[in-house]
Formats: sequence, structure tokens, C-alpha cells
Amino acid sequence: MALLANIIWLILGGFFVGLLYLLGAIILFPLLTFLLPMIGYSFWPFGRRPVSKQAVNAYKQANGQEPAPDDFETAGGIVKFLANVVWLLTFGWMLALTHLFSGLMNLIACLPIITIPICLPNAMAHFKLAPVALTPFGVKIVPTALADEIELEHAKAKL
Repeated sequence: MALLANIIWLILGGFFVGLLYLLGAIILFPLLTFLLPMIGYSFWPFGRRPVSKQAVNAYKQANGQEPAPDDFETAGGIVKFLANVVWLLTFGWMLALTHLFSGLMNLIACLPIITIPICLPNAMAHFKLAPVALTPFGVKIVPTALADEIELEHAKAKL
């Protein structure tokens, strides 16, 4: 089902959304390797979900695995801060507004009853992508079932 939803997403404008992410990553070339998972997620958003890297690391530790830090996690605090600020000020806010506008347009397109099965999932995908567009560096894209398990484990650890 996720494959069908992703194909509909690409046909109805998801391809252009993914190209906007790719354009931002190419212009900010030093951040390209860190933005590649987010670019893939913007092209194929169904069947996957963003989860904070802290929750993923806590899940790995709880299951006896060694959390493997990526290159961005090993960077200094100033580098992380500057990367987030540069992304937010250049492309993040534009992409988040694009997602909000597109999500609202998809909700308006749900007014005719026939388009609800197509437009409602696309609207939800846009609303799901908006926070990731603002701050892409603190999340990891994982399959939906694993994301549910990670969030459940993270919630149990907080209790």
C-alpha cells in the first residue's frame, strides 16, 4: 500500500518537492551527505517516519546494540549549530511553508468526496514533512513499524 501511495505522491507533485530538497542540498554542498536521507524521504514519504536520533540511540542501547554515531553527531557543537541555522535561514523555512501550503491545498481538494482517498494522505504527508524541513539534522528516517517500536521504548524509558 505504501508503494501505491508513494507513486501517487510522485505523480501529484512529490517529485517537485523532492527536487526542492535536492536543490537546497546541492547549493549547500557541504551538507549534502547529511541531507541525503531527508531527500529520499521527501521523494518517498509513505511507509517511513522521522524519529529523533536520541530515541534511536536509546533504543539501540536498550536492545544491547552499540549506537553508531554518524558524521554529523561527531561534529562539534558550533558546526551543528551553524548547519542548522544556515539550513533554517536559507531553505528550511521556505520548504516548511511549502509543505504547509501544499497540505492545506490538499485538504481543500478533499471537498469533493471522490478525492478524499488521494488528497487526505498527501495532506498528512505534507504536514509530516514540515517539521523535518525546518530541522533535518536531528532526525533519522526509519520504517513506520520500527518508529512505533522506538517511540514506545523511548516512552517506557522516560517513565
